[in-house]
Amino acid sequence: MNNYKCNNESPTFKYDKFGTFTAHDTQCINDSIAATGSIIPFSSGISLSVFEDIFGDIDGSMLGFGTASNFVPIVNNSIDLTNFLTEAFVVSRAGKITAISATFTTITGVIFDGSVTIRAQIFLAPKGSNIFTGTSASIDLAPPITGPDPTGQITFASANTPPVQVNVGDSLIMAFYISSTTGNVDIDVIIGDANAGINIV
Repeated sequence: MNNYKCNNESPTFKYDKFGTFTAHDTQCINDSIAATGSIIPFSSGISLSVFEDIFGDIDGSMLGFGTASNFVPIVNNSIDLTNFLTEAFVVSRAGKITAISATFTTITGVIFDGSVTIRAQIFLAPKGSNIFTGTSASIDLAPPITGPDPTGQITFASANTPPVQVNVGDSLIMAFYISSTTGNVDIDVIIGDANAGINIV
């Protein structure tokens, strides 16, 4: 046996030779587990995410890798980042987004009545464009954030998604925003820490 108790040819002698050898003990090497893609993490980090729904106008928060950009208008499932600072990253190889997970912890906010549901969604812009369109890599977090005091509430969701094709040169952003509300008040503002991850195969 070698120093790691993997069986070589001898069941009793320590393997003290140097060089290439093949281990056959499945407790040491499991070659049946295939690579399943790359996990891309997102976090608001030292920044706070701020998103709001004011009289039907939606402003989201773009997450980067430890920062966030806020008050980003989302109109008809689209974000125009012309003249905006961006948290987008560029895709370096073709693949498919197959899963998304996200969590949000509220630090403060304004919900006078009812509740708000937070959505995490990947927006995609093709090479050479600043117009990002929302993809099916999207998830609504649960439970909804409720008023009147949303402080300290945590909401989370994780799911496999219909595959989203990404190509070399595409830009991706992770956006958090209010996807739906209950109650009669037309002003909702949520501030807190946002985190997410996607899988690309």
